[in-house]
Amino acid sequence: MSIPPGSVACLFNSLLNLRTSTDHNADHGAKNSMLNFTNSKEANRFDGSESWSASINDDKQYIMAGSLVVSEFVAIATQGRGDFDQWVTSYKIRYSYDNVQWFDYNNGQIFKGNTDRNTVVTHVFPQPLRARSIALHPVTFNAHISLRWELYAKSPESNFVQVGTVSIGDRTLNSGNGPREAVRHVDFDRPFGKVPKVALGTTHVDGTTDNNQLRYRVDVVNVTATGFDVKFSTWVNNIIYDITVDYVAVEH
Repeated sequence: MSIPPGSVACLFNSLLNLRTSTDHNADHGAKNSMLNFTNSKEANRFDGSESWSASINDDKQYIMAGSLVVSEFVAIATQGRGDFDQWVTSYKIRYSYDNVQWFDYNNGQIFKGNTDRNTVVTHVFPQPLRARSIALHPVTFNAHISLRWELYAKSPESNFVQVGTVSIGDRTLNSGNGPREAVRHVDFDRPFGKVPKVALGTTHVDGTTDNNQLRYRVDVVNVTATGFDVKFSTWVNNIIYDITVDYVAVEH
């Protein structure tokens, strides 16, 4: 099963903290659990087993990945131990939104695991799983509880926000009739890493009505990472002396 495009490998990119129920010893810990991890194979040194391996084979074992921020997890992948015939053949998932209360995923659904050392088995969640922490609980296994794994999440959204105000600022729309417009450019104080979303809210309108109707429109156009244009429009016989809007720009 294919990983959704644009997903981030959380363990590979060190986005999550790891802990385990038990480790066989220091050479079989969570640090060895990353998908496709292999040791050096050098005879004069040993840099760990090619998996996390529990010290006890029972139904209380788990490996957990967690963070202080909520992520939208889209898939999970598992793999057996690369240097011995040990792998988890089935498992279930528990998750937490606040790292206090935990839930069984999909009423305790049992996921199919591995059947050999190195084939990666991937499960894509039907809907993104919003959680701070996810724990994999082995249910059945071959020879010993050992695995390598990865969690994939949607690329996190930036919290970079900029706000400001823009007005027509002159009498461009205070005469004439029919369709008329004025365009004002806004430069961001700091460039965004990519093109942001921009929302506008009108805070002040100074104008006269046309047959008791105030006709105007304000649009965001030509948005880039460094700025955007605001298009102020009116039509028929409406007269606009000035319009002021507040904007919020958010990087997605």
